[in-house]
Amino acid sequence: MVNTGSAISLLRYLSFMETEITSVIHRLGKFLQLIRFPNLLIIILTQFLLRYCLFKPFLYDGDTEVMTSLLDFSLLCLATILITSGGYVINDYYDIRIDEVNKPSQLVVGKVISGRTAIKWHILLTLLGSLIGFYLSYRVRLLSFGLIFPVVGLLLWFYSAKYKRILFWGNFIVALLSALVVLIVYVFEFFWLRLHPEFFADLIPDLLSVQKLFGVYAVFAFLVTFFREIIKDMEDVKGDARVGCKSIPIILGIHASRWIVTGLIGLTAILMVCGLLVLYHLSLMTVFWYLVLTTLIPMLFLVYRVFKSNTPEEYHIMSNICKIIMVAGVLSMQLLAISK
Repeated sequence: MVNTGSAISLLRYLSFMETEITSVIHRLGKFLQLIRFPNLLIIILTQFLLRYCLFKPFLYDGDTEVMTSLLDFSLLCLATILITSGGYVINDYYDIRIDEVNKPSQLVVGKVISGRTAIKWHILLTLLGSLIGFYLSYRVRLLSFGLIFPVVGLLLWFYSAKYKRILFWGNFIVALLSALVVLIVYVFEFFWLRLHPEFFADLIPDLLSVQKLFGVYAVFAFLVTFFREIIKDMEDVKGDARVGCKSIPIILGIHASRWIVTGLIGLTAILMVCGLLVLYHLSLMTVFWYLVLTTLIPMLFLVYRVFKSNTPEEYHIMSNICKIIMVAGVLSMQLLAISK
């Protein structure tokens, strides 16, 4: 016969463990929400596509022998997402009062974790990313490369504490850092290749072509992020006004913001059309039609939504459309690699 006391103790223990596991899963989910896990996946996807869909086919002609090692490149991605995660954490720390108005149900700092804990996480993530960055600078024999990571971490702190609340500069900094996600891959590979002069000289013509491709994707990331940030400011105008943010929608008004967003989308569309004409001239029709359907038409639809949207929920949908456009643009690298 089973001892009744033991059975009750076992049930209590199982109930306790279930509660603990549920609590851990809940906190883990909130932490992933805090560091914007889906955005980190987009960064990883972007950087690996840059490696395997631009560098590998267009510079090395499929030969990976001279490329940076997969381990070193993976560390570059890890350093990037650690610094980015730290930036998201400190941003939420400084945005507690804003998020209490704009996103009360998604509040993590001050509700799930304390402000002090958030600062510790920011320092830890930024420090780990910076240490990996300095290791990579040793690998490419260039100390200044390692300085990029702590400088970006510091910039993210100042952005959250100050620049986010200043007209234009907050949007510009985020857009610039989005472009840096692309450019740092090129910089790392360039300085690695420079350590091999026997290959470097022969690859210079192809390197210049690859440089142009990286420039195109960096400009695309910059512009899409820029108008997305303004749309997010339109969504968050109520909470931003509470703490005295001088965002474009608050200072210039929603109507002016709509025209600024439209202008930036128009500029992006014009540059994209120029790129599409090049693709058409090269008879790369698969890439041509893919970009027309997944990026150009959604951008035109976005312009329509800019003037039709009036609520935070509608602006949030627009922000998600921007993210879809960004991912679609990134995925076009695969088609370019196939067409090589």
